[in-house]
Amino acid sequence: MRKKDLFFVVLLAVIVVGLYWKTFSYDFIWDDEIFFKHNLLFIEHQPLTSAFKYSYFSEQLGIQGQDHYYRPLLTLSFLLENELWGMRNITLRLSNLLLFFFSLLFLYVFLKVHSDKSFLPEITTLLFALYPLNGENIVWVVGRGDLFLLLWGSLTLLFFELFLKKGRPLWLVGASFFFLLGVFSKETFILFLPLLIFYEKVRRRKIAWPFHLANASIILLFFFIKNLVLGIRNIRMVYTPNSLDNARAALGTLGYYLRTMIFPIRYDMFLPVSDMSRVVFVAFGLLGVALLVGLAIWAKKDKDVVLPGSIFVLFWLGHIPLIYANILPYQIFSRYMMVAALGLVWLLAYFLRRVKERPRFGIVFLILMLFIPSIVINAGAFKNSATFWNRAKRSSPNDAYVLFQAAKTAIENKDYLSAEADLNRSLGLSMKRETAILVSMLYADIEMMRADYPSVLRWTASIEEFDKSPEIKIAPFIRYQVNAKKARVFLSQGDIDGAERLLLENIRGYSTVKEAYTDLYNLYVSHRRWPEAAQLEMTMKSIFPAYFAAIDTAKMEQEFETLPFDKKMTFFIQNRNFRAAVDLVGTLPSLDLDHQFLLARLFFYEGKVEEGTKAVQDIVDRNPGDVETINKAGFFYLYNLVRVKQALGCFEQSLALNPSQPEIIVLVGRLKKEYLEKLKDVWAETPH
Repeated sequence: MRKKDLFFVVLLAVIVVGLYWKTFSYDFIWDDEIFFKHNLLFIEHQPLTSAFKYSYFSEQLGIQGQDHYYRPLLTLSFLLENELWGMRNITLRLSNLLLFFFSLLFLYVFLKVHSDKSFLPEITTLLFALYPLNGENIVWVVGRGDLFLLLWGSLTLLFFELFLKKGRPLWLVGASFFFLLGVFSKETFILFLPLLIFYEKVRRRKIAWPFHLANASIILLFFFIKNLVLGIRNIRMVYTPNSLDNARAALGTLGYYLRTMIFPIRYDMFLPVSDMSRVVFVAFGLLGVALLVGLAIWAKKDKDVVLPGSIFVLFWLGHIPLIYANILPYQIFSRYMMVAALGLVWLLAYFLRRVKERPRFGIVFLILMLFIPSIVINAGAFKNSATFWNRAKRSSPNDAYVLFQAAKTAIENKDYLSAEADLNRSLGLSMKRETAILVSMLYADIEMMRADYPSVLRWTASIEEFDKSPEIKIAPFIRYQVNAKKARVFLSQGDIDGAERLLLENIRGYSTVKEAYTDLYNLYVSHRRWPEAAQLEMTMKSIFPAYFAAIDTAKMEQEFETLPFDKKMTFFIQNRNFRAAVDLVGTLPSLDLDHQFLLARLFFYEGKVEEGTKAVQDIVDRNPGDVETINKAGFFYLYNLVRVKQALGCFEQSLALNPSQPEIIVLVGRLKKEYLEKLKDVWAETPH
């Protein structure tokens, strides 16, 4: 490598690291969180060979049988990192950036071998390195699949180009090896097969059929293994009855991807297929058809356009059929266009060869100056779940799955009213069955917080209804969560046997989930069933010796009775033994205002709504005309129980006594405008 080439590579590294280093500490979002925080492959430190035995979303989706992803080398890379330094957002994103840099390095070498003229390799590599769409696959950790696609694709093209230049069969062996790595990293690598055949045909009018047949055999081997592991032969395709609608969706998707690649400064990260009928996408789809015709004419006149044009077209069009696939939750992602964008950038760089050197460099500089702030701004959407789903809501304000995720994030940030508003709005939209299950699960959590147990059980029953259909089978992990929610309801209402039965069922069905044992153990100790707790402790330590090493039931039994009031109360509430908590309050000689509200809250938590309501009213009646006490009752309903209607009743009573309360006036206005006026009752008698 010459000095100027080395300087370019160093400069490239500095630019790439400089742009992305701040993203290393960003939170896990969406797929990242599912993949890394709740995946038994990593939690249990499964051996590296497990990458070839399981799909990485195994049993985590709403309906069993939706697990189509078999990418063993991708999973292997994560398993290896887990063994070396654990699943850390910093190291995972650093690894992604290194993969991206090495992809750029091999891409640059390939372009130098292919055609080292008019700074074409430098301009192409630099424009592609700073192309804004690439940021998603770097910062969004599970985007590593597309980074592997780029890496193995660059190496396959490099070795194939060396074969075409030098004629040594050994280069073909190397190209096939990287082809194998690509296919076992991400399925869409199969698009390189027609690309290589077509390119060789145009380049030398001769086909090395043994090489291409070997690559085809690799593809067949992959799908054979995938079928053995996942038990599926293909992805079920879903079409609308109207063929015109199917064609319109395909044309709109073509336009969406083209618009995203042409204007990567600001774009929609992902969209549902239903949005592809928008006029703007259909218009760009028609423009795309014209572009395809133009590219064909250009390639016929200039053979150097064939390879970049083929990369662009194959990886652009190759993702259109996914809109008919039954994949949860989206079939259309901007990040799928990474390799297609490489072809587009290469075509742009090749076209700029016609421009004189100084103006050409000026145009490239201007484009880079537009790209750099876009990378920073778009990467900021991945800082945390809130920023990510807020951006998604701006793109798809009427998408049920986006609203579900926004609600989930709001709950994590303790913004329960915004969460319910989003969930409630999603109920009026069409959604997939998997999304309906997730919405029901989250709505049950909100009802649990307001201690509306009949509604919790209605939501769980609506999930269990899916099991009655012969075409649908609820995933075991969802059934586990349903059982856990129902057990919490039974515990709250004092049905210990019912809760115990459900928790034991969870242990039998999910014997490797630590939380299943923890839930049952906490039930035993919070109800002072020490013999059962001690027996379960032995089981827990035999299965998870390190994780449960600190548990000592005998010591806990000795110390429990000597615990102070506050610690006992916290323990009973956390483990939903509300009857014991009520009895504990009864041991106090007298109750101050805070303990009176505590007792009222415990009545609600027991499911005794009438007793809880009466207890709050008694507090207000004992302090007639006291605005502060009435407001405190309102805040009690609002923040402890998320019961807005009762809270508003208190605040309006307070304002009737003292209208000069600007903070309460603003709060009442917000609750009515931003919550009640938007909300539609799900169950007629819901008390919120």
